[in-house]
Amino acid sequence: MTSPQPIEPSSLTELHAANSVLDDPAALATRHQQEGCLFIRSAIDPGALVDVADQAVAVLERWGVARRADGVRATGAPLPSVDPAELQGVPALAALADQIAAGTDPIGPVVARAFGCPTALWPGARLHVAFPGDPERVTPPHQDSAALDWIGDYRRFWIALGEIPFGDGGLGLAAGSHRYRRLRLDELLDGNWCTAAMSTGDLLAFDLNLVHRSLPATSDRVRLALTVVASAQWDPRPAVAAEDAGQLQLGRCEQEAFPFGGPAG
Repeated sequence: MTSPQPIEPSSLTELHAANSVLDDPAALATRHQQEGCLFIRSAIDPGALVDVADQAVAVLERWGVARRADGVRATGAPLPSVDPAELQGVPALAALADQIAAGTDPIGPVVARAFGCPTALWPGARLHVAFPGDPERVTPPHQDSAALDWIGDYRRFWIALGEIPFGDGGLGLAAGSHRYRRLRLDELLDGNWCTAAMSTGDLLAFDLNLVHRSLPATSDRVRLALTVVASAQWDPRPAVAAEDAGQLQLGRCEQEAFPFGGPAG
């Protein structure tokens, strides 16, 4: 697949936060049915994510590809030959995975409010990193559902681990595209994309059939995010996901979890 076409920030539509209807399950359900996504500001206490973010950035600094300066900035150094699993193995991420398994994590309550019903987080959590100046690794439009046998109501929860200015390397969502169910790769064309300026702890929740993509960076900022996947409590997970303690790899966005190669391909 060819690299996605550049997107001008002026062509992006701003997502409206769903915070005002978080305590209205019917309104949340209607918005999800219509748009396939929810944007929740300050969903997670930034203090609960600081160790994950700090340890991830420390790995990138050790690799020589990032530095801390008004956020996390790319150094411009070439991507090294490293073990990408090191990024996914930071102790704070493992601790968060243990909390998820025990049901004591800070994400589960937000997930339940977004669903409007009892939910279950799938095992594990994953870091995603996107670098500027690397168009070949801008994740193209895709659906995460392509990796699953569709059984129930599954959603990805994408949580910012730093400041993401509007249109600067964030996530682009094609609101409403989930209604078309699965699409062929040649149907996942660039179209109208929604996004939002995000801060640490802000969250995007979206249906696994929703077409989404990463947006090219417009500055030297490195974008860091954390994802989990959840389902309604009464919907069974696919067998492969239930057996995968490290969380099933879903869709092409997993290449951001392994930015220098590795299991995601």
